[in-house]
Amino acid sequence: MVIRSRRHLWVLVTAAAVAAALLALASAARGQAEPAVDRDARGIPYVAGELVVAYRAGANPAQVLNTVETRLGGITTAVEVEKDLPALGVQVLSVPAIQNRRSQERRQEALERVRRALERSPAVAAADYNYLRTPGWVPNDPRFREQWGHRKVGLPRAWDRARGGGVRIAVLDTGIAQGHPELRPKVVLQRDFVDGDGVAEDRDGHGTHVAGIAAAVTNNGQGVAGTCPACRLMVGRIVGPYGASVADGIEGMKWAADRGARVINLSLGGPGYVAAEARAVNYAWRRGAVIVAAAGNESTDTPIYPAAYGNAVAVAATNQKDGRARFSNFGSWVDISAPGVGILSTFPGGYRSLSGTSMAAPYVSGTAGLLAGRGYGKFQIRNRILDTAVDLGPRGKDPYYGHGRLNAAAAVR
Repeated sequence: MVIRSRRHLWVLVTAAAVAAALLALASAARGQAEPAVDRDARGIPYVAGELVVAYRAGANPAQVLNTVETRLGGITTAVEVEKDLPALGVQVLSVPAIQNRRSQERRQEALERVRRALERSPAVAAADYNYLRTPGWVPNDPRFREQWGHRKVGLPRAWDRARGGGVRIAVLDTGIAQGHPELRPKVVLQRDFVDGDGVAEDRDGHGTHVAGIAAAVTNNGQGVAGTCPACRLMVGRIVGPYGASVADGIEGMKWAADRGARVINLSLGGPGYVAAEARAVNYAWRRGAVIVAAAGNESTDTPIYPAAYGNAVAVAATNQKDGRARFSNFGSWVDISAPGVGILSTFPGGYRSLSGTSMAAPYVSGTAGLLAGRGYGKFQIRNRILDTAVDLGPRGKDPYYGHGRLNAAAAVR
């Protein structure tokens, strides 16, 4: 078997809406078209011809891949290691011979054979498709001018006790508008995991909006206020025009955790458990980061990942009347809810109101930053946020609000 490891690991993934179409961009690294986006048996989109493999401790990946080639005969002539993350025991593999097939059905059948062969190896914990995660937002009236969510969760009172001085919040999303006056002074580190450079420029607006809710410049006489006024921002662009591959998300989480993020915000997600992604969440948690993720906007109880992983805080959305936002996902895996309807925040060129669980998550992330600034550790932060929530719906934890609606004032008391 020939195994090639590429230095340029960044793949621009276009997405679910065009899942059956080939990408038109040429790949300088391989000299061929980028892979298509296929769907699994449940209809969940993933990058064609790619697998995310989680190895067991002590595994020899090269030996595993050679064994797989022997089992499968001629199904693969070359496997490329797209990403190698030894600290996580994870590799992202691509099989060009499969990606080059024109028939989606043939690509799916061939990749499933490779996946099953990998999982038969005792050295492999899991082999999953490189699923796509999508941002969860719903455009709203751009003239909406009130940050009602700040008052609802008691931020003015919370700020009397905590400002989050110097705490790093990582926003892994579409990047940020680099010149925005409410965000530029807050950024301490950034990286583009899609294009592979050091500038996480937002070409969409979603990440700019999310970052502003979490930690926009506050008390500067203009625009909006961030949930955590003195927190700093680490910005990772993992979302391309239509979605994010699990592989880029995994690398983004490790990058943030290794560089001191106390909070990691993931306002994106999708169905499909991926063992390597769960491993990345656990890695960040062990490094001391609180992982906050949006529950999604499909009004379904289907678990959405990364929110549904055990060490992530899954955030649903509420409206101005403390009701469940009609779009918000629900289920036993939801941990807490926060304002997510008509939320005003930063946007390329100014400000805009948007709705979604994507907007709810950074309220929780910002509150986690306030608590980290007071010296609390990850367990204390998570517990204080959940234990002080305003109980809504059925008494106690329920599928729609989790432990209740975020109460920042009570959490930092």
